[in-house]
Amino acid sequence: MIASRYRTIPSYRNAIGSPRAGVLTAHRSSRSLISRIRLETDGVRLFSQQAMIDQYALLRQRVAAGEPVTSLDIVCRCYALATEAMRRAKGMVYYDAQLLGGLVLAVGAIAEIQTGEGKTITTGLPAILHALNGKGVHVSTTNDYLSARDHEELQGVFSQLGLTSGLLESQGPVPDKIAAYACDITYGPGYEFGFDFLKDQLAIRSRFKEPMGERFLRSLQGVAINTAPLTQRGHAFAIVDEADSVLIDEATTPLIMSGGNHGIRTSPSLFAFAKDVADSLGDADFQVERERKRITLTDAGWASIHESYAQRPPGRLSRQWSKLIENSLRATHILVRDVDYVIQNQKVMIVDQNTGRIHDERTWSSGLHQAVEMKESVPLTPENETQARITRQRYSGFYSGMCGLTGTASGGESELRTFYALPVVRIDTHRPCIRKTLPTRSFADFRAKFEAIADDTASRRQSGQAVLIGTRTILESNQLSELLTRKQVKHVVLNGTQSEDEADLIAKAGAAGSVTVATNMAGRGTDIRLSDMVKQAGGLHVVATEFHHSKRVDRQLVGRAARQGDPGSCQFFASAEDELIAANAPDLAARMTKAADEQGQCRGDFHDAISRVQSRVERRAFQSRQEMVEYDDWLESVQSSLARSA
Repeated sequence: MIASRYRTIPSYRNAIGSPRAGVLTAHRSSRSLISRIRLETDGVRLFSQQAMIDQYALLRQRVAAGEPVTSLDIVCRCYALATEAMRRAKGMVYYDAQLLGGLVLAVGAIAEIQTGEGKTITTGLPAILHALNGKGVHVSTTNDYLSARDHEELQGVFSQLGLTSGLLESQGPVPDKIAAYACDITYGPGYEFGFDFLKDQLAIRSRFKEPMGERFLRSLQGVAINTAPLTQRGHAFAIVDEADSVLIDEATTPLIMSGGNHGIRTSPSLFAFAKDVADSLGDADFQVERERKRITLTDAGWASIHESYAQRPPGRLSRQWSKLIENSLRATHILVRDVDYVIQNQKVMIVDQNTGRIHDERTWSSGLHQAVEMKESVPLTPENETQARITRQRYSGFYSGMCGLTGTASGGESELRTFYALPVVRIDTHRPCIRKTLPTRSFADFRAKFEAIADDTASRRQSGQAVLIGTRTILESNQLSELLTRKQVKHVVLNGTQSEDEADLIAKAGAAGSVTVATNMAGRGTDIRLSDMVKQAGGLHVVATEFHHSKRVDRQLVGRAARQGDPGSCQFFASAEDELIAANAPDLAARMTKAADEQGQCRGDFHDAISRVQSRVERRAFQSRQEMVEYDDWLESVQSSLARSA
């Protein structure tokens, strides 16, 4: 093989035995590589911009001729050019830790880089390196905001080397997307890459729906055949930012492309009747599994709904009567306004609780969305049917290479290796982290917990500290905001429903005495810069109003404090009414309630007990994803078998 003539950089997949065995700085060959990159950068600094572009073009020629993109010479030269491009475009120089991260990413691994250590600019290194192949690099983020921000941050760096870069916008025009994919480097939300793939698959499928003879006749007659260009041009290399969020947390459900139901549609009167029947059912008629967000009808419930079926108004059903009833029950007893969805402009919009983002383009399928609309008395939208689906695990497999960055991979190493063959390598911080973690405070109920949070926040604000309060849901952020207002604590709310610009709110969150109440929108990708006065007052203080289902999400939130050697602190608050505890550990909730004093604060330390509940929920979520992947594999084999026999 041609590749055997070249020395390549170390494969960090195997360099550090166990994924958690150590920090990459211990790897001697890495330090020597960094020294070589620094030395080559000194020489590159004398180049004109055209000379920089020419040098990068020469590297492309070598890769096209067969030299591996991960050869020592290619990587060191390319990273030297990237380092100088960064200095010229942004006035910034890569730290050793960032170059180490770039080396890990180059060979296809997950680099665990702590928050505040410059993941955005580190992403530029593997993007520039793998763009040498000329087949396109996809940089995936968790949402539109971060895609646009990161692309804007690095666009000038790429252009220093003659590279083009594009940005995918959700629901953007197809010509704009085709242009973005044609660039050397394409930024976009992870889900947008997946949905564009599904759209292309539907387009390909539609081309072959006509009988072959009919298509041939149309071509002879000069009638146009559907040969519109596909949006994507291939899957060469992907860089996944916040990799654990995209590849684990958001991978619990597949990406589903829905379209209009052109068959039988359920009459609106039947949705209304189903709601009335569901509202009439008693506790003995159904069981609610809150931890799985599932409704199960009992034998008595089945008998009751089938008796009501005979009295239904005239109309047609697009699905089983029992499904309509279950949807109505889920809408009433499982899905909560300002938690799972919001109402804006008389429209139900789904909230992604992993990211805190509101998605107006998403809908629930199988009639559930219409059940929620009926519950909220907003206009019914047409039912959608699934047209195509794919799991993130399967979609990721289409890429020839992949790497990722995150500050919270620890705890997800096994899943990242099992489903994606991506090992995790931890990168040491540029400066020591001096974050202070205060003891967890536990309470009997929401009221006592929120009172304590509000009082603590007021005290810290008076001392000049900046405070970031992270809530799990929009509802809780609004409730806490009302309490702070009553206590005359000036604050702002960042939960996706505010009118103020997100970037402006984040920019002000580090000012002296500022208080920001935010959902997970402020948990990933945000950079809160502190004023000198705030640093002197103790830095940013992060309050977690409850424990999430995933410990990694909690770590991401507290990682907003004490970045890059700054002072900072964090503290968790919990109550027996929190969803994690109430839905998954009722016995623990009872113990917490019993241990509460007159003010509602619990005596004793419940942190470890709550942590064990989180671990149990995380294991269950992993099993759910495993079952989904197994089902997807089975479905793929069935479809392939049917295609071969057709």
